[in-house]
Amino acid sequence: MNLRRVGLVAALGVSVAGLVSWAATPRRVAPTTFAELAPPGMPVAPTSAAITSSWFCPGSPNSSTRAGEVVVTNPGDVVLHGRLTVYSTSGAVAGEPIDVGPRDSATFPLAQVGTGDYLSATAELDGAPGYVEQAVRLPSGRVITQCANAASSDWYFADGSTRSSSYQLIITNPFPDYTNVSISLATAEGTRTPAALQNQTLAGHSVLHLDLAQFGVADEAALAVQLHASPLRVVVGRAQDYQLGLGRTGFTMTLGAPSTDNLWMFPDGDKSPGVTESLSLFNPSTSPATVTVDVYTGAAPASGFVASQQVELAEGAVTSVDIDALAGLPAGPHALVVNSGSTGVIVEQVTTRGTSSANTSVVSGARISSTRWWIPTPVTLPTTAALAVFNQTSSAGTVSVLALGPGGLLGVPGLQNLALPAADNFVGGVLSIDLTSAESLGLPLVVESNVDIVVGRRLLRAAGSSARSAVL
Repeated sequence: MNLRRVGLVAALGVSVAGLVSWAATPRRVAPTTFAELAPPGMPVAPTSAAITSSWFCPGSPNSSTRAGEVVVTNPGDVVLHGRLTVYSTSGAVAGEPIDVGPRDSATFPLAQVGTGDYLSATAELDGAPGYVEQAVRLPSGRVITQCANAASSDWYFADGSTRSSSYQLIITNPFPDYTNVSISLATAEGTRTPAALQNQTLAGHSVLHLDLAQFGVADEAALAVQLHASPLRVVVGRAQDYQLGLGRTGFTMTLGAPSTDNLWMFPDGDKSPGVTESLSLFNPSTSPATVTVDVYTGAAPASGFVASQQVELAEGAVTSVDIDALAGLPAGPHALVVNSGSTGVIVEQVTTRGTSSANTSVVSGARISSTRWWIPTPVTLPTTAALAVFNQTSSAGTVSVLALGPGGLLGVPGLQNLALPAADNFVGGVLSIDLTSAESLGLPLVVESNVDIVVGRRLLRAAGSSARSAVL
């Protein structure tokens, strides 16, 4: 955010200098052009007070068995005010005020505000930083999903399957005027642009739900989606129900990627009994990409293990990398770093954990590392290996977990200055943290380190279940 602000000031400075020059030496004036916003990236919370901070949540089903809710966390010392606006497939728009006490969090069930088969929401926070996430409650537990900082003209999903699975797109237009959306699909056979998925009209302040099965998209083992909106930007989420197609099971709800990137980091790799893991790679550009997948292992690998894999990805192509199949990959946690050089790509990690109560998670990677990561939605169930921490640097560091309570941020006993090894020749740099003590539950958390890290969550979906869902 600060970099963008600096860039804008610099651009304005150039414009003023140009006007002074033109006033001194008359010449033909070029047509006026307005600044274009940079493509949004991964969700990042503001670090200072602003007039308004907006969060755009991807939406959820709304039925007797599935319901969405928005969680707002206030890290500040005064009451956080704002407004929650709920949009619907019915076209109805409703809102309610947001008031969250100091150093507290609050949950806003969408069904208590709006009506319709699918609901989504924006949260506008006034005058102070706040953190917003979305949850979907199911009979099998709760799934956490990130909310975006901005709407976008383009959205991408690298992973997808319609083999014994449903594929739903939830598209929200948070602006008052209509917009059009067009969708292209990438499969193992190539790119398709079904006529029925072009120029779909989306009314202002409404939600469009698209079930890809209704457009003849069936039995695809690999399916990437690219969506473009014009003239207005939109917000897009993907809901999938897995019925053991490709070994996947359960429900996932994922915010799309609003732009491509050449660096994606995944802290939550895991080679354990009952766990399957893969990466889905999608190249929506018009140029081929050479994609490098680096694996950082927690333990020394077997002799002959190749930590760095290269994948040639043609323009418009989608493919999958089976991490489980990497010969010599040691048991236990690992992290993944994907680099595509000068060509931007989309990467998602797919993990299925468990046997009798298995669940699949699909996670978009981190594009940046930081010394501080917030966990806005309180963890309510004691969970071993709840956090996955990745240190890609060559310097060893320490990690501490703090809880946000009435007295501010306080260190969680037993989770202070935990040793975090450096990454040395693709070995080390990974750490799993248990959240089992009473001091770590029921409150928003902060993970801090003296080196740049990436943090992921492996959350239990329900009490008495081993099923987990993953989210940065």
